Amino acid sequence: MERRAHWACRYRYRLLEGLKPEEKLPILAKKSNMKRSILLMAVSLPLLLFAQHTAPYMKANKVVYLLPGQGADGRLFQRIHIEHYDTVVLEYLIPEKHESMAEYARRMAAQVDTTRPYSFVGVSLGGMVAVEMAKFLQPEETVIIASAKSRHDMPNRYKIFRYFPLHRILGGRFYLWGTRIAQPLFEPMSQEDQALFRAMLREKDPTFMKRAIRCIVEWESESYPQQVLHIHGTDDHTLPFKSAHAHIAIEKGTHTMTLSRAEELSALLNQHIQ
Repeated sequence: MERRAHWACRYRYRLLEGLKPEEKLPILAKKSNMKRSILLMAVSLPLLLFAQHTAPYMKANKVVYLLPGQGADGRLFQRIHIEHYDTVVLEYLIPEKHESMAEYARRMAAQVDTTRPYSFVGVSLGGMVAVEMAKFLQPEETVIIASAKSRHDMPNRYKIFRYFPLHRILGGRFYLWGTRIAQPLFEPMSQEDQALFRAMLREKDPTFMKRAIRCIVEWESESYPQQVLHIHGTDDHTLPFKSAHAHIAIEKGTHTMTLSRAEELSALLNQHIQ
């Protein structure tokens, strides 16, 4: 094999010796292009291998911000599993006395790191805040669960409060007490979920509850960003399904299905958040 290679080289050399300079140029150029191609492959292959190896870490740089409901906290998402990405629960601020939902969302948005790719997942009140934030931020996806995209998704009983503003008279402790009593009656759940729900309610600030109700009842939003995905349960009695105009229906899902139907919701979230 070595002898054949040696004679091949000598043969090519003799061919070049017998040629005129202008005839040698195409052959030399061909050899030069071959060397350049080999060099390019030698440089690009390690880069391709590096990109392949680091792709999962680059993907993991994205953050999914979770916004719980009015009477909940981060524990609401304890059974939700979002693959590949970091998750961060946004901490609710207490709304200012006359603050609108849109103004409140701008204050909440200070917790979002916009230097990294990000998405929003909001439940109930959290979905409304997520929709408002998506209007002036650039999330890659916004998913709302058991929530509303605008005031047009709200049931009529909420609209009545605009003309008879009892929500301004009642105190925050009344809302805590009323939610503790009414939620298990209208949104049935297991004993385990009910215990968790009551534990989250016990830690809620009465002022937050009162002002959050006002933000919801007086929400003026007429539209929503096109990238919003709305998931709603057909047995939701807090925000009834018939008025929600949802994109995806969860059969027999309730307002608390983030706990009771976590597996299905996780699958939908992982399918939609890319």
